[in-house]
Amino acid sequence: MRIWKYLNFREKIWFGIFSIIILFSISFLIGSFYRSQTKITPVSGGVYVEALAESPHNFNPVLSINDADRDISRLIFSSLLKYNERGELVPDLASSYSVSKDGKTYTIRLKEGVRWHDGEPLTSEDVVFTVNVAQNSEYASPLKTNWQGVTVEASDKNTIILTLKTPYGAFAQNLAFLGILPKHIWKTVIPQNFPLAEFNLKPIGTGAYKFSKLQKDSLGRITSVNLSANENYFAGVPKIKNVILKFYLSEEAAVSAFNRKEVDGILLQTAQNKNQVRGLDNSQLFSLPSLRIYGLFLNTDHKLLGAEYIRKAINHAINREEILNKIFSNEGKIATGPIPPTLPGSSPNLIGYSFDSQKTIEILEKNKWVKNELGIYEKKIGNDKETTQLKFSIITTKSIQLAATMIRDYLSNVGIESELKIMSLGELQQNYLKTKNYDAILIGESYTGAADPYVFWHGAAIKDPGLNLSLYNNTKVNKILEDARLISDPIKRASKLEEFQKLVLGNAPAVFLYSPNYIYIVKNSVKNINLTQLSVSSARYSKINDWYIETERVLR
Repeated sequence: MRIWKYLNFREKIWFGIFSIIILFSISFLIGSFYRSQTKITPVSGGVYVEALAESPHNFNPVLSINDADRDISRLIFSSLLKYNERGELVPDLASSYSVSKDGKTYTIRLKEGVRWHDGEPLTSEDVVFTVNVAQNSEYASPLKTNWQGVTVEASDKNTIILTLKTPYGAFAQNLAFLGILPKHIWKTVIPQNFPLAEFNLKPIGTGAYKFSKLQKDSLGRITSVNLSANENYFAGVPKIKNVILKFYLSEEAAVSAFNRKEVDGILLQTAQNKNQVRGLDNSQLFSLPSLRIYGLFLNTDHKLLGAEYIRKAINHAINREEILNKIFSNEGKIATGPIPPTLPGSSPNLIGYSFDSQKTIEILEKNKWVKNELGIYEKKIGNDKETTQLKFSIITTKSIQLAATMIRDYLSNVGIESELKIMSLGELQQNYLKTKNYDAILIGESYTGAADPYVFWHGAAIKDPGLNLSLYNNTKVNKILEDARLISDPIKRASKLEEFQKLVLGNAPAVFLYSPNYIYIVKNSVKNINLTQLSVSSARYSKINDWYIETERVLR
């Protein structure tokens, strides 16, 4: 530039400054124009890694027994219906379904063009096969109870007809928990070999993600599962290319993995460990109301806990509000009765047990219990020559140990002694839940949006499916639960369930404690997660195909 040699030093400086301003302005204008003419769009790519606080047993939805099993099944398999991110029951494989006027016949139409991960087409025969497997006791499916008395037939390749012996108002929820199996893969596997088949750990489904590989430790425990996006997913190809689930021995270990940045997301069953999580400023935190009830279930066949007045005394001794506040930072709700507070059947008319230690003392002393020199109530029972101390044991898992300790202290403060037995969930299930060999058990129960307490509180549920944890058997309650199952009108059904709750509260077979929120934490790099309520924890993946990590700009 000839002009440059005619400029003095000061003029050269100003010339440089103006040149930079002009270049910057041009760049800004070009950038603004580019941004105005383009938009950020999600694209395929990225890897999402999530930590889970337990290991799966297999990936077969008909055999799922824990949350890890069900989480993997939700990603790999599809069901006829599913619970969405708002806790609503919506179609999955079904394009539509109808219910006959008498409430006994369900006609389901399948979406067309759905294919299994191996390319084979989904048909109604796959659904018939899966229902038959769930019903057949030789396959030992935990879903068997839900499908007893149901006949299934395929009227054409895309239509299934399910017929119930009697109406069951909550039957539709069963359609959400039965992941459909591919008949062409499983039809040659005999029932005895079903739990051992290779397909349990190398599954073929119709879900958003396909199985790629798994890793195990030296003890054979599954430590991680790698999934890849299903390019033929009927609800839309997932944006995130790979999902990796890593399995840890405890929630505390899973939190440590998140803090070490080994994973992008973590689901906490309660807020108990939330304060240990680091990096929340760079994460999305979802506190999601759940349909779970945690309680201290008292064995009504026990020598002492069989007495209704003792169970009522125990109820008054426990400060539920303090437990929810201290352990869970009020991330949840107090449980008044056996049904979660957000479900039909809950009502302001329900009166639970207040925290009133003086009331506990009054009840016990009215029934001739006297404190000994150690401050523990005791008395002679029946024809016993020796006095019996008011003492029992509580079994629970490590994840609920803090709540158990607080309960033990509340009881000790009023002269009731309790011994805590802390164990793994597997040991609790195998050695205690199956045998009912316990005094009291502190544990959670999970409901669905249909709010059917039959499996937890009907007398028949003591043996099958064995979820009546208090061994509670009340003729009036049994009849109400049977009637409620036949009612399809939600208002009438809610009224029946409110009546049920009042009767159960009157008998005090359990200390209903709290309904905790799920705490789901995901790094900000993962976009478009929209969650408001989880009917079941695996429902967080309901629209995982819409999540994304990678983006690019495209013309508007």
